[in-house]
Formats: sequence, structure tokens, C-alpha cells
Amino acid sequence: MPSRRLVSAIAVPAVLTFASAFPTLAASESATAAKPQDAPTPNLIFVMADDLGWADLSSDLANGGHGNDFNETPVIDGLAADGQVFTEAYASVQCSPTRTALHTGQYAVRSTNNVYAVGAITGNASAPLRGVTQGRLAEDGRTAIPVGYQALGETLQDAGYTTGYTGKFHVTGSIDEITQAHGFDENWGGSSNSHATYYFATNNQFNDSVAPSLDQFGADYTQAYVDANIAPYSQGVSEAQLDALVGTDKHVTDAQTDATLDFIDRSKDEPFFAFVSEFAPHFPVNDAQARPDLLAKYKAKAPGADPAKPSYAALTEGVDQSVARIVDYLETTPDPRNDGRPLSENTVLIFTSDNGGEEDPINSGAWNGPLRADKGQLYEGGIRVPWIVWSANPDLVRGGGRVNDSLVNSTDLYPTLASYAGATLPAGVPFDGVDLRPAFSKGTHVERTHFHHLPGYVGVQGPGSIIRDGRWKLYYKYADQTFELYDLRTDVGETENLAAAKPGLVRSLGGKLIAWLDETDAPLATVRAGRPALVLEDVSGLTYANDEVTRRDGETLTIAPGEEVPFVLPAN
Repeated sequence: MPSRRLVSAIAVPAVLTFASAFPTLAASESATAAKPQDAPTPNLIFVMADDLGWADLSSDLANGGHGNDFNETPVIDGLAADGQVFTEAYASVQCSPTRTALHTGQYAVRSTNNVYAVGAITGNASAPLRGVTQGRLAEDGRTAIPVGYQALGETLQDAGYTTGYTGKFHVTGSIDEITQAHGFDENWGGSSNSHATYYFATNNQFNDSVAPSLDQFGADYTQAYVDANIAPYSQGVSEAQLDALVGTDKHVTDAQTDATLDFIDRSKDEPFFAFVSEFAPHFPVNDAQARPDLLAKYKAKAPGADPAKPSYAALTEGVDQSVARIVDYLETTPDPRNDGRPLSENTVLIFTSDNGGEEDPINSGAWNGPLRADKGQLYEGGIRVPWIVWSANPDLVRGGGRVNDSLVNSTDLYPTLASYAGATLPAGVPFDGVDLRPAFSKGTHVERTHFHHLPGYVGVQGPGSIIRDGRWKLYYKYADQTFELYDLRTDVGETENLAAAKPGLVRSLGGKLIAWLDETDAPLATVRAGRPALVLEDVSGLTYANDEVTRRDGETLTIAPGEEVPFVLPAN
């Protein structure tokens, strides 16, 4: 391990490859990687930042050339440079629907998902429509995975994996359900809470927004801890600033990483799955939430062209250091199941975010670059996320900074990890995700269509449905029965609505979207009670409502309060 003084003094380039970040990697890359037929079942690690914007990484690879010029994420950038990035990756408008999709492999429209947003989507009294009631089977209103559903962790357990969860869980009815019903042998910090309301432990304990299981790792910083776990991964931070951490409260990001590495170290004799759900950089984002050494670094740094917020950058680099410690452990720890090769040669690691960044400079500070809008909306800024996959074994992940423009989304994690694990998917479940292993391991372009449906309100976002097919995105708004069509290959910022200019394409994409709504029995928002009936005149074409598609020929439709407002696809 390099000395603290040497680490602090090194001038580190903005983007590192892992060979330069971790010397052990250069040696492992020269070794003969285990072939899939010879290697044991791979270990799986999924790291998800909370509310990280599409353009918040300093790497240009994961975001179409829109790397952040203020934040510094050298190790995640190294994952991108040595691994494979997916620039067309999607999550949901908020964290809870993304998390439910990850654990179930299903879109929110499925009855065994039914989570569209963090809170109720019915809308306020001034909204013309009323959104649906969401929650666990709509019985108790909680945005939680049904306890009887075979979640991803359970499927991996059945395949012989030891499973561990660290950090924010959110989509559970209770802390106990995480280990008793959702497939994790261990849980450190996860609960039904939506975020950490305070990032530091006080008197060796985190507040009640973090499950008390993480308190085991909440002790104050010691000199030995700083020397071993912070100094080797610091850039642009003085030795005095590092020394000043000794005796101060532990940051939740560091505690969570401690728990993750403890779990991996104890579990490496068998295949393991580590779900690392970072609390950061979700709001509250302010000086009181950032680790002091990183906050001082960014307060002293001159802003670039991108929006700059020192506390947000500090929280983001804290996540990068978390990833650095995990990767360093994988690279330097012999694998007891793989002839003593480093664990990295039989591990697949995925990094992403749970939704688009929230571009609120007061409470958050994310940046989605050229993408339109932010967290909570169906425009690209609300749902497009970085997605990076890495392994030191090229047979597991074809890397080298490969950019893959396949459409991927949160539902894909379940079948993809099950494929790597050799696990059997539960019978009779309508999975919406696809197996991305051919894309990960061979760089294959996966042809598929992506859908998103929101039958209610999230902030300024009203009821809408989208389809993403190739370069095209079609967006339908139920409140006024209008379409928006964007060519995302030439207009990633969704500035030019081409719906009027390309009616044939609207009908073609709309036909696929209405068929999907029908196939999934998607629920729709209704006319709000107390509002006049909605009258749609001279409707010709297809409509979807009440779980069925109907062909219309110049009809007048009257939708009374309490009735579903249909998806209307005009014939011409």
C-alpha cells in the first residue's frame, strides 16, 4: 500500500485506467483469464448510486461525451475505460419503481410490482385526472415488493449464492422482510426508509433513517482506518485534512463500504451476490452531509462550465472511493474458488444510478447534461442513467472501453444475473427484462423495445406512456391526448417534437405501445370526481382502456368521472 504522504502528493490524471489506479491490476491483466468452461460460477456485485445524474461522472464514456468538469470520479471512470458502457440505459422516474423493477424483473404495470413512484400518484385536487392507487398489490398502499414474490436474491440463493445487501432498500414493508422474504442472507442498513436524512453516525450510531444493523460499522474514524481506507484513494486532499478526520463521526458511505467488504471477505469461499445500494448523493445535499476532507477539496476548486456544488461533488467522489475500495479488494484478494487468481477474474461488477439526477441546486445538485428535465419526469433527464459493467475476465465482460448502444433498463438485472449464476428463473412469471449476458460478455447489440408507463402524477409529471424503439421515442400524454416524437440520435435533448411531421411513424410506434398496454393490462388514470365528463369527438383509430383495445370509427367518447381516460391512437 502506498504511503499516505505519497498518495497525497501524486498528481493524478482526471481519468484513470485501473492499471494505473491499482498496480495489482496490471499484473492480473497479463495473466491468463479463466475461461467460462473452466471457471467456477462468477461472483456478482451490483452498485447503485442514489440520484446520480447522467452527466455527473467525470468520464465522457458513460454519457455520450458529456462528462462532468467539476466532479471527480476517477475509479468509476476506470470501470468505464476498462469495461463496457451502455449509453442508452433506463431506470424509472424515481427510486422506488426502479428498485422494485430490479428485484422483480418486471415493469410497474404488473400486479406483482405495482410501484410507479415513491409516494401516492393520485395527484392533488386541482389535477384534472386521478392517478391509480399503487403499492403492494394495492392492498396496503406501501411501495414494497410483495412478500410472496420470488425476488432476484431468492433466485440467486436457490442457485447456491450467498447474498448480502448494504444501504438503502426502501421497497420493503419492514427491515425483517429483506432477509426473510426478499432473498438476502444479510442486510446492513436497509429499511423501508427512502433516504438517509443525515449522513454521519453520532456516538457510533446512525439515525433511524438507516437500519441499526449498520451501526456495527459506525465507529469514529481512527488513524489506522484513515491510513488504510481513505488515504490510498484520495486525490487533491492534504495530509492535514486527512489527519483532521481522526476522531470524527463516520460517514455512512464509508460504513456501508466497510459492511460490503466484510460480507465479501466472509463469503468468498462460495459464489456471492453483493447488492451495494449507496445512500449518496441523494438529498439532503449540503455542507453538513459531506465528508470534511472532500468538501474542503471542492470548496477550493474553481468551477467549470457545468453546474458546480461542492457538497454534491464531495458525496459523489465518496461513492467513487467506495467503488475504489471494492475493486481494490477484488484485485488484491486471491479467489479460493479459482486457483488463487484474484477475485476480480471471476467477478462481474455493475454500476448505475436509480433514476435521473435531481437538478435542484438548493437541496440536491445533480446534472443531466444535455438531457431534458430531471428526476420525476418521463423526459430523458428523468429516466436515463449511467450503466457500466466491468470484470477483469474478458470472458465475463468484453471491455476495453466498449460503448454499447443497446437499450437496457432496470428489469434486465434479474434475468442477466440469473444467467451468469446458472440460476433457474421462476416458472410462470412474465419477466419484462432480457438477458444482457451476450451484450456484457461479447459486446453484442441487443435489439429490444423499452416501455415506461405512469398512470398518475409525480410532481410536474402527469399521466403518460412512452416507447423507445431504436433511435425514436414516442411520448403520449393522457391529459390532452397528445403525442411527442423525438429522434434521440440527433436530438438527445428532446427539443424538436416531430409528431406532426411524421404521423406514420407515430401510428407505427403507437401501435406497439398500445399493444404493450393491452398485453400488460396497464391501469390508466381516471377523470377526477367532481370534474365534468371528458368528451372526445370524432375518434377514429384504436383506443385502449379497461384492459382492452377497441377500434373506433368516428365515434364520440364520453368519459365520466371515475372512468379511465383512454390511450387514443388516431387512424390518420
